[in-house]
Amino acid sequence: MSVSNHENRKSRSSSGSMNIQLFHKTSHADSLLTQLNLLRKRRVFTDVVLKAGNRSFPCHRAVLASCSRYFEAMFSGGLRESRDADVNFHDSLHPEVLELLLDYAYSARIIINEENAESLLEAGDMLQFHDIRDAAAEFLEKNLHQSNCLGMMLLSDAHQCQRLYELSWRMCLANFATLFRTEDFLSLPRDKVQELILSEELEVEDESLVYEAVIDWVKADMERRHSELPELLRCVRLALLPESYLLKNVASEEVWSGQLLVPDYRQTACNWRSAKVEQSLFLSPLNHSTVIALKCLL
Repeated sequence: MSVSNHENRKSRSSSGSMNIQLFHKTSHADSLLTQLNLLRKRRVFTDVVLKAGNRSFPCHRAVLASCSRYFEAMFSGGLRESRDADVNFHDSLHPEVLELLLDYAYSARIIINEENAESLLEAGDMLQFHDIRDAAAEFLEKNLHQSNCLGMMLLSDAHQCQRLYELSWRMCLANFATLFRTEDFLSLPRDKVQELILSEELEVEDESLVYEAVIDWVKADMERRHSELPELLRCVRLALLPESYLLKNVASEEVWSGQLLVPDYRQTACNWRSAKVEQSLFLSPLNHSTVIALKCLL
């Protein structure tokens, strides 16, 4: 049952006063969307067809442009799509995800679940359905856990979801001791590995875990990552590695072979306790100047 609001106002004129009634039907917007959706399904007045995969979706340009700056720019600019009857996303967009976005555009409703949340976030960002992107991000925030935080960190970083990124980032730092052995960690890009191990908020009981994380990450794709080893090893805090660990593991690690800077690092690591230098040099990640200073003293 619809509810209507009536407001009575008086307006004075040269002939006296008269009553003016403002009628506002609060259910009008929902009724309008419902009717537009029926027209869409019957393909009445539709003026563009969106295609994804092997499916086609007749739509109204005005509705799409009202929901998305992406479509507004597409249809109002000089792009080919502003004149063509078809817009083909090919394989860049899953048809079921596009269907969900279109259903939302014509109904203001969408069901987000574990199966579609990530895809909706990506598609919402791509097509500038920002409400959907943000709603999907909120859903993922509520379902964030240790097993998916690395993936959520990358996803949120790529799609400007700041809160989801901060939550997943903190979870990655707090659970690094177990996460660095997972496939998700071994698949991270180098810059994210470096960011994690350089963070002052990284929670590890032993710096050897940081060293092992670097070695394992490099070994996961030795051919491509071998050259990244020197830069990553400069992020490991030598002073926090036990001497016995240095002698047993660092000195015998086979992954060092073929590196120019790494042998210097290994020799430094194995002899730093006997060097007559301030230990404070080793309390921060190893840098090139520290290596040079140690080589002069050893």
